[in-house]
Amino acid sequence: MPLDNEGPEARALVFKLRHMEVFRAVMLTGSISAAAKMLYVSQPAVSKLIQYIEGRLAYRLFERINNRLVPTHEAQILFREVERVYQAALEVNECALSLASGGHRNLRISCSASLSTVVIPIALAQLKRESPSLNIEWQTSLMGEMPNQILSKKVDLSIAALPVIHDHLHSRAFMRGRMVVVMPQEHALARQASLTLEQLQGHDLLLFRPDMPFGKLLAEHIHQRGLQLQSLLSFTNANEAVALVKQGMGLTLIDEFVAQDSGLAVVPLAEEIHFDISFVYSRFEPPSHSALHLMQVLHAQALKLGRGVAGFELPTA
Repeated sequence: MPLDNEGPEARALVFKLRHMEVFRAVMLTGSISAAAKMLYVSQPAVSKLIQYIEGRLAYRLFERINNRLVPTHEAQILFREVERVYQAALEVNECALSLASGGHRNLRISCSASLSTVVIPIALAQLKRESPSLNIEWQTSLMGEMPNQILSKKVDLSIAALPVIHDHLHSRAFMRGRMVVVMPQEHALARQASLTLEQLQGHDLLLFRPDMPFGKLLAEHIHQRGLQLQSLLSFTNANEAVALVKQGMGLTLIDEFVAQDSGLAVVPLAEEIHFDISFVYSRFEPPSHSALHLMQVLHAQALKLGRGVAGFELPTA
């Protein structure tokens, strides 16, 4: 399936760059249909091109075994070489984008709202000091929005307060947080060293919406304790809860990071409720050098706070 505008050098190639792109997509996703979705083309187009490539190369790349597409030995060897070419192409692409922005590199990230008041700002300030020419675009997002943002390449990296499960995404936990009780300084429970969920019964309580990730996490622990904690008002993110508590509406259960910057009384839970903050990025290509730099800064921050997740390793570029 040659392209009409290919020059003499391209026509001399038996295995062309477009062929490599399609072959790589099938190898990564494991199926023709998933590769088609990844490349935003039709399934028949991918299937025909794979057949065309096999015809040009004169050997098979895939065998269909028990309704599964299995790479041949030749395909496995070829894939290693294609990956080298692809990584080089990514570096060329980053260079081209850098030139278009006056020699400045770009980093687009999204994060959970709970991380937007302390964790991410500290890391971004350090990143900017270390890379002054780096252009950074930052937004907060719901975790349900992150897969589309990453796969459509609207962002390079997401930092989620809880793991994001998706077939085409890596979600690597690197930092552990905990939920805490937050209330006005003058509240009757504000002087307690710690609180149990049982002690919150009978108090005006504000909780995450039960369909939100943090809401589900809390509901699971509340159910395990056999409790019925009623919420006066349900909210979407922790910053909303802080605003409501400041209006005297009651106390709340939120993450420690928003809590520490709230100016309110913060009391830990006696039985800690933990959550793992994760880096979320595409399985189809490695993080850019700028994204890796931010990941290194955030992981170092987690280790400094004693909140690193055991076994975490930074990906390679």
